[in-house]
Amino acid sequence: MQEAHRKTFSVEEIELTPNPRSVKFILDQKVIDSGSKTIEEGGYLELDTFANNLFALEIVDTVYLRENFVSVTLNSADLWVIFKDKVKNIIETDLEKYEDGDDEVSSSILDDFDKEKYPHLADEEKVIIIDALLDASIRPALANDGGGLEVIEVEGHIVRIRYQGACGGCPSSTGGTLRAIENHLRSQLDPEIKVHTHL
Repeated sequence: MQEAHRKTFSVEEIELTPNPRSVKFILDQKVIDSGSKTIEEGGYLELDTFANNLFALEIVDTVYLRENFVSVTLNSADLWVIFKDKVKNIIETDLEKYEDGDDEVSSSILDDFDKEKYPHLADEEKVIIIDALLDASIRPALANDGGGLEVIEVEGHIVRIRYQGACGGCPSSTGGTLRAIENHLRSQLDPEIKVHTHL
């Protein structure tokens, strides 16, 4: 019986990110059609050979996939000297395309949205609007650095986010990036918004 031919990925470029523990592997094709995917220890299926082999190294903290790249964050930046080629080989040997990422909403929601209504929305509806706004503006910029962010919840004026990929544990994500996100949401939606990171 012949094994079905798997489409394999080639790493075209390896980029450093602002987070010294994370490296971004740029692939020759899309690894995911839409959205993004974060894989953490224990958060993958037994039959996901790529995730199993990567986490079996016992040095990987998180894996973040979006468009045509994989961002891998190790427990320590020093380990990249030893493991960069090994991680690249696992990507090229075992990675298979993921159908769709974790839910991301369409930015078309914003087309008909009246900013004056935002403060009066239910918290669940605020999450949808904020997600759409981040998709349109902030997430593409974070993706350039091998990272992303997730909106955990909105409570009144408080927005709780969690960084993904290279942005998690990056020194600039807790300072400048957080202020930039907060200022953007304030100018677009509500000047009272406060953004907090959720660990």
